[in-house]
Amino acid sequence: TPDKGAKTLCQIVEPYFERTYDHFSGHSYTPPDKASRYGAAIQSGRVITFGVPILEAFARHGNLQYRQIFGNCLNRLLPEPLIRDHGPVHLETTVLRSGERAAARTIVHLISYIPSRQATEGLDLVHDPVPLVEMPISVRVPAVPKQVALQPAGQVLPFTYEGGYVHTHVTVLNGHAMLVIN
Repeated sequence: TPDKGAKTLCQIVEPYFERTYDHFSGHSYTPPDKASRYGAAIQSGRVITFGVPILEAFARHGNLQYRQIFGNCLNRLLPEPLIRDHGPVHLETTVLRSGERAAARTIVHLISYIPSRQATEGLDLVHDPVPLVEMPISVRVPAVPKQVALQPAGQVLPFTYEGGYVHTHVTVLNGHAMLVIN
């Protein structure tokens, strides 16, 4: 339950009935009864505490709502993230910054592959790239860049600079590219 000054972001809801041997209904279609006094996510300042093991639960069950709750909490704590992309959930991004302010370079690696479990439990294999087509991406940089390019192809991209972010669109067909912001 939240302490004084803390805010419940997401409540735990009691089920309409508890499952027993003589009446069973799955979680996804058992109607809710009422919100309990317990919080599933509670915020106090710049700290959010989960009353449930949300990451373990997502890893075990893959429930989309767990991912959405966690993502919404991250957005509350980081309202100006380094990257905003509209790519698929499997997209991995890594950022490297180098140089001084006037000669700064930001490199964003975009990796678009879907792992699949084809062998031993816990062994995820990656074989085929998944194309990104005209995917919007925004990267926070300290000043208006001189150039934005997709490497290693050397394709110079049109961009806008607004609110501290470079905004552009990328197309990556082979699963990996680098967005280089000079």
